Amino acid sequence: MSTFSRFLPFLKPYLSRMVLAGLLVMGVAAINLALLRLAGTLWDIITVQHNQSRMTDLITVFLGLVVLQGLCSMGHSYLTAWISQRIVADFRQHLFAHLHTLSVSFFARRRTGELLSRLMNDVTVIQSVVTETPIDSAKQLVTFVGGITFLLTMNWRLCLLILVLLPLLVLVAKFFGRRLKSLSTSIQDQTAALSTLIEEVISGIRIVKSFVQSQREETRFAAQVEQTLALTMRRAGTMAVFIPVISLLTFSAAAAVLWYGEARSSTGVCRQAISLRSSSLPEF
Repeated sequence: MSTFSRFLPFLKPYLSRMVLAGLLVMGVAAINLALLRLAGTLWDIITVQHNQSRMTDLITVFLGLVVLQGLCSMGHSYLTAWISQRIVADFRQHLFAHLHTLSVSFFARRRTGELLSRLMNDVTVIQSVVTETPIDSAKQLVTFVGGITFLLTMNWRLCLLILVLLPLLVLVAKFFGRRLKSLSTSIQDQTAALSTLIEEVISGIRIVKSFVQSQREETRFAAQVEQTLALTMRRAGTMAVFIPVISLLTFSAAAAVLWYGEARSSTGVCRQAISLRSSSLPEF
């Protein structure tokens, strides 16, 4: 949190736009929940009630919500991109100006390629941390709170079953998240080292050719590229495992809910207690 607070001065000029983008993305999340609930109601009308006029009204509302969702999504996407690019531009200007205030000894201890990589590549990573992450967090918060509220009103027993399985998903996501964060940091450092090597060779190309060191520099560069590739593939492998594991746990939770709901609604007494409509389980 202390690290994030250091970027607040760069956020302040665009705070109103960022709040608007957050409200729009929260609107998208709320509309998503409403569409899911409305889809369940429509399914109930189509398969059970066969009420033509009500179905027409609900379809009109459904299409209206889809259009509204699209407008909100367009607005928050454009605002988020605009804010992100402005913050990155401001931060690069600030960082470049700050470099001019540093002593000569600092530049003697740092290689030019590393500084170039930090100024160009690492600043881009800040873009997602400062703007996209808070806005996405607002969307996920609305989705979580709204989803839990809807589920509790629909069927509190099934909702409690989901909440029991939720910690397992969180633990798995946290484990893989730490792994991915460590690998991403290593890749950034390796990319900086690669940029440094390129800058050194190109700036000193006359010396390299004069002393016939081209083969040596090619070998150094190839080794550096291979190290970067190995780290990138390790991150890709982690992601390749992470997504199927999360999908498996998610669908296992859904299967558990469907099994429990069907088992509990198999008798008349349980059906009345749980009050499952024909659309409840699919909607849930």
